[in-house]
Amino acid sequence: MNPKHLVLLIIFVIGALMVTSCAKKPEVGEPTEELPVLVEEEPVEEFPESLVVEEVPQEIEAPTVPVETYGYRVQIGAFMSQSNAELFAAAARTNLTGNVYVEQIPPWHKVRVGDLLSREEAEMLRAQVLQLGYPGSFIVETMVTPGL
Repeated sequence: MNPKHLVLLIIFVIGALMVTSCAKKPEVGEPTEELPVLVEEEPVEEFPESLVVEEVPQEIEAPTVPVETYGYRVQIGAFMSQSNAELFAAAARTNLTGNVYVEQIPPWHKVRVGDLLSREEAEMLRAQVLQLGYPGSFIVETMVTPGL
C-alpha cells in the first residue's frame, strides 16, 4: 500500500470515530431536560403600619454667597508699602470691631474699616474711629459685602 493512501486511511478512520463518538444533539422541537434552579430568599418581615415611619427628605440650603453692593467704609490709613499697610491693619483689627481691609489702589495700599450700607452708619463708625485714635479718618464710597 502506498504511504499516501495509508495516511489518508488513518485520517479517515480517526475522523469517523470522532463523528460517531459525539453526543446526540436534540432535534429541533424535541424537549430538553432542564434542571431546576434553587434560589434562597430571605424571609420578608412585615411590620405593623403603626411602626412604619416614612422618611421625609430634608431641604438642604445652599450656602449663601456674600453679594457685593455699593456702600461705605471708613479709611483710616494709606501706605505705599503693602507690608506697612498689613501691619497697620493687624493693629486696627485688635482695636476696632468690624472688618478691616487692605485695598490696593495703585500706588497706595489703603486700610479701610466696615461694610456699611448707609451714610449715617458710616458717620457713626467714623466718629468711633476718631475717638479710638485714628485722626484724619474719612468716609469713602466703595463696593462692600454686608453680612460678612
